[in-house]
Amino acid sequence: MGLIKKFQDLTIFKGRFTYLCLLKDKLMFKNCPSDERLLELKNKFEGRRCFIVALGPSLIAEDLDLIKEYNEYSFSVNRCYQMFDKTRWRPDCYFFSDAKVFTPVTRDAIFEMANEGIDIIYSKFAAPKGMPSTAIYYKAKYTDAILSASRKTKYKKLAVPLRFSSNAYDFIYDGHTCIHSILQLAYFMGFKEVYLLGADCGVSANKVYTDLVKNNIDCNISEQNKIGDVMIEDYASLKKDIESQQLDFKIFNATRGGRLEVFPRVDIEDLFKEN
Repeated sequence: MGLIKKFQDLTIFKGRFTYLCLLKDKLMFKNCPSDERLLELKNKFEGRRCFIVALGPSLIAEDLDLIKEYNEYSFSVNRCYQMFDKTRWRPDCYFFSDAKVFTPVTRDAIFEMANEGIDIIYSKFAAPKGMPSTAIYYKAKYTDAILSASRKTKYKKLAVPLRFSSNAYDFIYDGHTCIHSILQLAYFMGFKEVYLLGADCGVSANKVYTDLVKNNIDCNISEQNKIGDVMIEDYASLKKDIESQQLDFKIFNATRGGRLEVFPRVDIEDLFKEN
Protein backbone atom coordinates (compact mmCIF):
# COMPACT_ATOMS: atom_id res chain seq x y z
CA MET A 1 0.00 0.00 0.00
CA GLY A 2 2.91 2.35 0.68
CA LEU A 3 4.17 2.13 -2.91
CA ILE A 4 0.67 2.70 -4.32
CA LYS A 5 0.21 5.73 -2.06
CA LYS A 6 3.56 7.10 -3.24
CA PHE A 7 2.55 6.93 -6.88
CA GLN A 8 -0.87 8.38 -6.09
CA ASP A 9 0.81 11.34 -4.44
CA LEU A 10 2.89 11.94 -7.55
CA THR A 11 -0.23 12.44 -9.67
CA ILE A 12 -0.94 15.79 -8.02
CA PHE A 13 1.76 17.38 -10.19
CA LYS A 14 0.18 17.05 -13.60
CA GLY A 15 -2.43 14.33 -13.33
CA ARG A 16 -2.35 10.96 -15.00
CA PHE A 17 0.02 11.97 -17.82
CA THR A 18 2.71 13.01 -15.37
CA TYR A 19 2.12 9.87 -13.34
CA LEU A 20 2.72 7.68 -16.39
CA CYS A 21 5.80 9.69 -17.42
CA LEU A 22 7.31 9.37 -13.96
CA LEU A 23 6.64 5.64 -13.88
CA LYS A 24 8.23 5.23 -17.32
CA ASP A 25 11.24 7.28 -16.24
CA LYS A 26 11.65 5.19 -13.10
CA LEU A 27 11.64 1.97 -15.11
CA MET A 28 14.02 3.28 -17.79
CA PHE A 29 16.39 4.75 -15.23
CA LYS A 30 16.60 1.43 -13.38
CA ASN A 31 17.04 -0.90 -16.33
CA CYS A 32 19.24 0.93 -18.83
CA PRO A 33 22.84 1.70 -17.87
CA SER A 34 24.95 3.92 -20.09
CA ASP A 35 27.11 2.52 -22.85
CA GLU A 36 30.44 1.52 -21.27
CA ARG A 37 32.28 3.26 -24.12
CA LEU A 38 31.19 6.54 -22.56
CA LEU A 39 33.81 5.94 -19.85
CA GLU A 40 36.53 6.31 -22.50
CA LEU A 41 35.58 10.01 -22.78
CA LYS A 42 35.87 10.75 -19.06
CA ASN A 43 38.37 13.60 -18.55
CA LYS A 44 39.67 13.08 -22.08
CA PHE A 45 39.81 16.86 -22.62
CA GLU A 46 40.91 17.83 -19.12
CA GLY A 47 41.36 21.59 -18.74
CA ARG A 48 40.37 22.54 -22.29
CA ARG A 49 37.54 24.79 -23.43
CA CYS A 50 34.75 23.95 -25.86
CA PHE A 51 31.83 25.48 -27.73
CA ILE A 52 28.25 24.28 -27.72
CA VAL A 53 26.56 25.33 -30.95
CA ALA A 54 22.82 25.76 -30.45
CA LEU A 55 20.64 26.60 -33.43
CA GLY A 56 19.14 29.98 -32.61
CA PRO A 57 18.64 32.49 -35.44
CA SER A 58 21.55 34.65 -34.27
CA LEU A 59 23.99 31.98 -35.44
CA ILE A 60 26.18 33.06 -38.35
CA ALA A 61 28.57 31.08 -40.53
CA GLU A 62 31.54 33.33 -39.76
CA ASP A 63 31.47 32.33 -36.09
CA LEU A 64 31.50 28.67 -37.02
CA ASP A 65 34.40 29.27 -39.38
CA LEU A 66 36.35 30.77 -36.44
CA ILE A 67 35.78 27.61 -34.42
CA LYS A 68 37.04 25.58 -37.36
CA GLU A 69 40.03 27.84 -38.06
CA TYR A 70 41.32 27.69 -34.49
CA ASN A 71 40.58 23.99 -34.06
CA GLU A 72 38.24 24.48 -31.09
CA TYR A 73 36.27 21.49 -29.86
CA SER A 74 32.53 21.87 -30.43
CA PHE A 75 29.25 20.08 -29.81
CA SER A 76 26.08 20.54 -31.83
CA VAL A 77 22.60 19.08 -32.07
CA ASN A 78 19.46 18.25 -34.03
CA ARG A 79 19.49 19.66 -37.60
CA CYS A 80 22.93 21.26 -37.51
CA TYR A 81 23.71 19.36 -40.70
CA GLN A 82 21.54 21.83 -42.60
CA MET A 83 24.32 24.41 -42.31
CA PHE A 84 27.10 22.19 -43.62
CA ASP A 85 26.90 23.66 -47.13
CA LYS A 86 27.45 27.15 -45.69
CA THR A 87 30.56 26.59 -43.56
CA ARG A 88 33.70 24.46 -43.34
CA TRP A 89 32.90 23.82 -39.68
CA ARG A 90 31.78 20.43 -38.45
CA PRO A 91 31.03 19.53 -34.82
CA ASP A 92 33.43 17.19 -33.07
CA CYS A 93 30.49 15.66 -31.24
CA TYR A 94 26.88 15.43 -32.39
CA PHE A 95 24.44 15.07 -29.48
CA PHE A 96 20.92 13.72 -29.93
CA SER A 97 18.14 13.47 -27.36
CA ASP A 98 14.92 14.61 -29.07
CA ALA A 99 12.85 11.88 -30.69
CA LYS A 100 10.76 14.49 -32.52
CA VAL A 101 13.65 15.38 -34.83
CA PHE A 102 14.69 11.78 -35.54
CA THR A 103 13.34 11.81 -39.08
CA PRO A 104 14.72 9.68 -41.95
CA VAL A 105 16.66 12.75 -43.12
CA THR A 106 18.22 13.23 -39.68
CA ARG A 107 19.04 9.53 -39.45
CA ASP A 108 20.83 9.64 -42.80
CA ALA A 109 22.75 12.75 -41.72
CA ILE A 110 23.80 11.03 -38.48
CA PHE A 111 25.25 8.12 -40.44
CA GLU A 112 27.11 10.53 -42.72
CA MET A 113 28.56 12.37 -39.70
CA ALA A 114 29.62 9.07 -38.14
CA ASN A 115 31.37 8.12 -41.38
CA GLU A 116 33.27 11.43 -41.22
CA GLY A 117 34.56 10.53 -37.77
CA ILE A 118 32.22 12.77 -35.78
CA ASP A 119 31.37 11.31 -32.37
CA ILE A 120 27.67 10.54 -31.95
CA ILE A 121 26.25 10.54 -28.42
CA TYR A 122 22.53 10.02 -27.91
CA SER A 123 19.73 9.09 -25.57
CA LYS A 124 18.76 5.50 -26.27
CA PHE A 125 15.11 6.35 -25.70
CA ALA A 126 15.15 9.05 -28.36
CA ALA A 127 16.54 6.67 -30.97
CA PRO A 128 16.39 3.11 -29.64
CA LYS A 129 17.55 1.49 -32.89
CA GLY A 130 18.96 2.28 -36.28
CA MET A 131 22.02 4.20 -35.06
CA PRO A 132 25.64 3.81 -36.26
CA SER A 133 27.62 1.10 -34.48
CA THR A 134 30.09 3.75 -33.26
CA ALA A 135 27.36 5.83 -31.60
CA ILE A 136 27.39 5.93 -27.79
CA TYR A 137 24.23 6.15 -25.72
CA TYR A 138 23.78 7.55 -22.23
CA LYS A 139 21.29 6.93 -19.46
CA ALA A 140 18.80 9.78 -19.41
CA LYS A 141 16.92 10.88 -16.31
CA TYR A 142 13.77 12.81 -17.13
CA THR A 143 12.14 13.18 -13.70
CA ASP A 144 13.26 16.77 -13.15
CA ALA A 145 12.07 17.87 -16.58
CA ILE A 146 8.70 16.20 -16.04
CA LEU A 147 8.14 17.73 -12.63
CA SER A 148 9.43 21.15 -13.62
CA ALA A 149 6.46 21.46 -15.95
CA SER A 150 4.46 22.01 -12.77
CA ARG A 151 6.02 25.42 -12.25
CA LYS A 152 3.40 26.96 -14.58
CA THR A 153 0.50 25.36 -12.71
CA LYS A 154 -1.14 25.71 -9.33
CA TYR A 155 1.28 23.01 -8.10
CA LYS A 156 4.41 25.01 -8.99
CA LYS A 157 5.58 25.09 -5.35
CA LEU A 158 6.02 21.32 -5.57
CA ALA A 159 8.12 21.42 -8.75
CA VAL A 160 11.79 20.56 -8.56
CA PRO A 161 14.58 22.59 -10.20
CA LEU A 162 16.67 20.97 -12.89
CA ARG A 163 19.89 19.59 -11.46
CA PHE A 164 23.41 19.03 -12.82
CA SER A 165 24.91 15.55 -12.94
CA SER A 166 28.65 15.56 -12.28
CA ASN A 167 28.97 12.00 -13.60
CA ALA A 168 27.39 11.59 -17.03
CA TYR A 169 28.08 7.86 -17.02
CA ASP A 170 25.74 7.40 -14.05
CA PHE A 171 23.05 9.46 -15.79
CA ILE A 172 22.35 12.84 -17.38
CA TYR A 173 19.45 15.04 -16.35
CA ASP A 174 17.58 15.83 -19.55
CA GLY A 175 15.83 19.20 -19.55
CA HIS A 176 13.81 21.31 -21.94
CA THR A 177 16.73 21.81 -24.30
CA CYS A 178 19.45 19.30 -25.08
CA ILE A 179 22.05 22.01 -24.37
CA HIS A 180 21.46 21.33 -20.67
CA SER A 181 22.42 17.70 -21.22
CA ILE A 182 25.50 18.60 -23.25
CA LEU A 183 26.76 20.82 -20.42
CA GLN A 184 26.77 17.80 -18.11
CA LEU A 185 28.53 15.73 -20.76
CA ALA A 186 31.15 18.45 -21.32
CA TYR A 187 32.00 18.49 -17.62
CA PHE A 188 32.33 14.70 -17.61
CA MET A 189 34.72 14.93 -20.58
CA GLY A 190 36.98 17.28 -18.62
CA PHE A 191 36.22 20.66 -20.19
CA LYS A 192 36.57 23.53 -17.72
CA GLU A 193 35.20 26.40 -19.84
CA VAL A 194 32.15 26.19 -22.08
CA TYR A 195 30.92 28.86 -24.50
CA LEU A 196 27.32 28.79 -25.69
CA LEU A 197 26.70 29.97 -29.23
CA GLY A 198 23.28 30.45 -30.80
CA ALA A 199 21.48 29.96 -27.46
CA ASP A 200 18.86 32.66 -28.09
CA CYS A 201 16.03 31.26 -25.92
CA GLY A 202 13.62 33.52 -27.73
CA VAL A 203 12.39 31.83 -30.88
CA SER A 204 8.65 31.55 -31.14
CA ALA A 205 7.30 28.07 -30.49
CA ASN A 206 5.57 27.95 -33.88
CA LYS A 207 8.68 28.82 -35.92
CA VAL A 208 10.50 26.11 -37.81
CA TYR A 209 14.11 27.17 -38.13
CA THR A 210 15.15 25.85 -41.53
CA ASP A 211 17.64 28.42 -42.78
CA LEU A 212 20.01 28.02 -39.86
CA VAL A 213 22.65 30.51 -40.91
CA LYS A 214 21.47 34.09 -41.44
CA ASN A 215 23.76 37.07 -41.89
CA ASN A 216 21.16 39.84 -41.85
CA ILE A 217 19.07 39.48 -38.72
CA ASP A 218 18.06 41.41 -35.65
CA CYS A 219 19.71 39.31 -32.95
CA ASN A 220 18.17 41.23 -30.05
CA ILE A 221 15.14 38.99 -29.83
CA SER A 222 12.60 40.45 -27.43
CA GLU A 223 9.75 38.03 -28.05
CA GLN A 224 8.65 36.31 -24.86
CA ASN A 225 7.42 32.74 -25.02
CA LYS A 226 6.85 29.97 -22.52
CA ILE A 227 9.43 27.58 -23.96
CA GLY A 228 12.15 30.22 -23.83
CA ASP A 229 11.15 31.14 -20.27
CA VAL A 230 11.42 27.53 -19.11
CA MET A 231 14.79 27.13 -20.82
CA ILE A 232 16.14 30.20 -19.04
CA GLU A 233 14.80 28.99 -15.69
CA ASP A 234 16.48 25.64 -16.26
CA TYR A 235 19.80 27.32 -17.09
CA ALA A 236 19.52 29.23 -13.81
CA SER A 237 18.81 25.99 -11.94
CA LEU A 238 21.84 24.31 -13.50
CA LYS A 239 24.08 27.24 -12.61
CA LYS A 240 22.86 27.17 -9.01
CA ASP A 241 23.47 23.43 -8.70
CA ILE A 242 26.96 23.73 -10.23
CA GLU A 243 27.79 26.38 -7.64
CA SER A 244 26.30 24.33 -4.79
CA GLN A 245 28.48 21.37 -5.78
CA GLN A 246 31.50 23.71 -6.03
CA LEU A 247 32.44 22.28 -9.41
CA ASP A 248 35.35 23.77 -11.33
CA PHE A 249 33.24 24.50 -14.40
CA LYS A 250 32.58 27.86 -16.03
CA ILE A 251 29.90 28.66 -18.59
CA PHE A 252 29.85 31.76 -20.80
CA ASN A 253 27.35 33.01 -23.34
CA ALA A 254 28.91 33.94 -26.69
CA THR A 255 25.52 34.21 -28.41
CA ARG A 256 24.95 37.31 -30.54
CA GLY A 257 21.91 38.73 -28.79
CA GLY A 258 19.08 36.57 -27.53
CA ARG A 259 17.53 36.52 -24.06
CA LEU A 260 19.89 34.33 -22.03
CA GLU A 261 21.53 36.44 -19.29
CA VAL A 262 22.16 33.71 -16.73
CA PHE A 263 25.82 33.35 -17.73
CA PRO A 264 28.43 36.08 -18.32
CA ARG A 265 28.41 37.50 -21.84
CA VAL A 266 31.50 37.38 -24.05
CA ASP A 267 32.15 38.49 -27.62
CA ILE A 268 33.24 35.54 -29.67
CA GLU A 269 35.81 37.61 -31.57
CA ASP A 270 37.55 38.47 -28.29
CA LEU A 271 38.10 34.77 -27.59
CA PHE A 272 40.42 34.54 -30.59
CA LYS A 273 42.25 37.88 -30.39
CA GLU A 274 45.17 36.44 -28.43
CA ASN A 275 45.52 33.68 -31.00
